[in-house]
Amino acid sequence: MTTDAQVVIDRALAAHAAGQHVLLVTVAKTWGSSPRPPGSMLAIIAPQSARPVLIGSVSGGCVEDDLRERLSRAPQPNRPQLIRYGGAESERVGLPCGGELLLVIESLTATDQLAPARAALNCRASMSRVLDLRTGAVQWHTGLRPVQLTDETFICPFGPAWRLLLIGAGPVAGHLARMALALDFAVTLCDGRPERLPSWQQQFPDLIDAVTLDARSPDRVAETLPIDTRTAVVALAHDPRQDDLGLMVALEQPAFYIAAMGSLRTSAARRERLQSLGIDTQRLMAPAGLDIGSHTPAEIAVSIAAELVAAKQTVGQANQQAAALQATTEVLAEARAEALAEPVEDLVSTRMHIRHDPPSTNT
Repeated sequence: MTTDAQVVIDRALAAHAAGQHVLLVTVAKTWGSSPRPPGSMLAIIAPQSARPVLIGSVSGGCVEDDLRERLSRAPQPNRPQLIRYGGAESERVGLPCGGELLLVIESLTATDQLAPARAALNCRASMSRVLDLRTGAVQWHTGLRPVQLTDETFICPFGPAWRLLLIGAGPVAGHLARMALALDFAVTLCDGRPERLPSWQQQFPDLIDAVTLDARSPDRVAETLPIDTRTAVVALAHDPRQDDLGLMVALEQPAFYIAAMGSLRTSAARRERLQSLGIDTQRLMAPAGLDIGSHTPAEIAVSIAAELVAAKQTVGQANQQAAALQATTEVLAEARAEALAEPVEDLVSTRMHIRHDPPSTNT
């Protein structure tokens, strides 16, 4: 499965290769209630034609129609431009609760404006795109930096797709898979019991092409996926021979969320089994999901999806803070190197400047 960003990038590059004019629209900042977060992308293919094609979203549908009409009349921008939606305009275009957003508009004129992001996403690597707002030139840096807009540059990170590994083909897995797909997760469902996956496919035929199905033992799947910091693992099999095998591998990996469905008694027994094998279960969320009094498979899936989103948001905030700290450290290191290269009489004043005026990391 490809993510929203991958779809936008692939379609934009394909249209550019075919000689079509492509505009890239990226959310740079938001205020109040905004449907799409900073970094969300939209590609407008042939914006001045009779029927422009829009790929992706920057507002969940609120401002796309207005953008289509506005940009169809505007000349092709020779450098990036900023468009702000907010204030009285929020009600006109349908932004909820007076939300505001600032968009960066640019023309796709060269493949290298996006190709490195596609390469990174395809191999689950991380890249940050630095757009010069004065010239439109693009530079790429490894790693994730926080979304940041200044007077001269716009930084937008591209990271691997969020991924969900489900263990056990059953009704809860079907409902949870649907929700995870809507949340932009790539979903893999594994079950080593031969009869389970065919039965699940009959129950959820609409998910056959959207979910990656794997009939191998969960431990083998978990070993080869691989499981990284943007991967979640949820055991739903109700069979220790399936659930525990996958959890044993997952708990040794840096997954951001690991959970297992079951009652309090079942969860306690599972922890005891895993701990007897030397497995640290502190990261295991069991019973899986928020306590909302759920009973049906769909309700249980809702509770797990809510806990999954909460875990994802926590990880995203931590990653942004780490990226901001890394960017600050790099700036300070550069300043220190420049200071050491200065004449001795200027060295003290430079260090005092670094000490009292550290670079801002606000997005």
